Amino acid sequence: AGASKKALAACALCLGRFAHRVNECQAQVLWDSRTPTVTHRVGRALEMRDGRQICMDYQLRAGCTRNDHDTRHFCTGCGRPSHGSQDCPLAEK
Repeated sequence: AGASKKALAACALCLGRFAHRVNECQAQVLWDSRTPTVTHRVGRALEMRDGRQICMDYQLRAGCTRNDHDTRHFCTGCGRPSHGSQDCPLAEK
């Protein structure tokens, strides 16, 4: 039996799980090459296209436990507050 390859985490910008430098990703569309991103890179950080700041810890599988900046808790892939980018239905499977 072959060894299974562990899936990579989804990139917070393009939601792709393929090998690339996620901290330098400049994608304008998601991994599917057609859905526009709702975030963009500003230096080394990401922000929503409308200028809202993002909690990057919320994008991790473990999430963010802080409650003093809930207005920054939304998905970088679709913009919804119910999940981070790792659980986004738009993320590469």
